[in-house]
Amino acid sequence: MEISDIVESLNGRDRGAYFFVIDMDDDYVYLADGKGRPADKPKRKRHKHARLIARVEGGTAKKIRSGERIQNSELRRALAAFAAETGRTEGGL
Repeated sequence: MEISDIVESLNGRDRGAYFFVIDMDDDYVYLADGKGRPADKPKRKRHKHARLIARVEGGTAKKIRSGERIQNSELRRALAAFAAETGRTEGGL
């Protein structure tokens, strides 16, 4: 798992929801979806409670990796586009 990956929450109230990895450290990943979890207040989850769904290379992912300020609407649009492309439901969103 790396910064800007799309992951699925495996545990908790948000189980099944998709998020972008905004930041990470040794024990935790910090997740945001732009809706329930805005980019400026990411959800902290242990690595084992998030499953890698996809590595994306779009503009949103590049902004996250470069550390630029990201708008919540960009996160929502990117997750919705990913779900539409892959035919997945947006699990919990």
